Amino acid sequence: MSLDPTRPFAPTPAVYRPRAPYAPAALGFIAAVFALVAAARVQDLGCGPGTLSIPLASVAGEVVAVDPEPEMLAEGQAAAAGRANIRWLPARAEDLPAGLGVFRLATLGQSFHWMDRDAVLRRLGEAIEPGGGLALVNPGPRRPQESWEPIAEAVIERFLGPRTHPGRNASEPTHEPSLRRSSHFSAFETHAFRSELTRDVEGVLAAVYSLSYASRPRFGDRAAAFEAALGEALLAAKPSGVFQERVETEVLVAFRTG
Repeated sequence: MSLDPTRPFAPTPAVYRPRAPYAPAALGFIAAVFALVAAARVQDLGCGPGTLSIPLASVAGEVVAVDPEPEMLAEGQAAAAGRANIRWLPARAEDLPAGLGVFRLATLGQSFHWMDRDAVLRRLGEAIEPGGGLALVNPGPRRPQESWEPIAEAVIERFLGPRTHPGRNASEPTHEPSLRRSSHFSAFETHAFRSELTRDVEGVLAAVYSLSYASRPRFGDRAAAFEAALGEALLAAKPSGVFQERVETEVLVAFRTG
């Protein structure tokens, strides 16, 4: 994989299509606000298939991509195509090994809600260097429903059953209370970025498989049947097989204090 050095966050087929999309301007904002340069180290917690790790590796010196799911790490490694400055680490954010050093930035893309947020923030208070901080990246609250999502969700439910949310912080659904309790990240601000994306049927399938609750191994020997059913449902809804999406990405940034 090669990225245009003048557009490090521009989407490319090998990296962008398989993932739930983030607005490229949001990633450029993160790199600018935290002054990511070749000497900067980034820790991407709950990295999934490298949605943030791979583009940020274009501007940072090293990215430590952390996820407890080996399948997600394998997808990320394949998409990164041998990029040498990404270290893929199978672990929970709460259980990282000692000796990883200090980081300029920690990113969490649609993953913080799965974690013990207070424990992770305490650890990040020690791991993030002065002047650094964290960026929580999520779909924006005003983001329109993606045109293919209801179709895909219905087919996924036929094969896997109703979606559940084990491990989510149901008693505290938003991140802000834990940040305010933190000794190091209690001052934060939120920014929104918009973009547009076109997907074909293959791109929708790749996006579905990038989701932790619908990764391909979860379908077992029914994966081929699921793929056929999804393709049939998508084409029935839109014979052209082309789906336009308006993407809104929300970035919450907090600099380390204290």
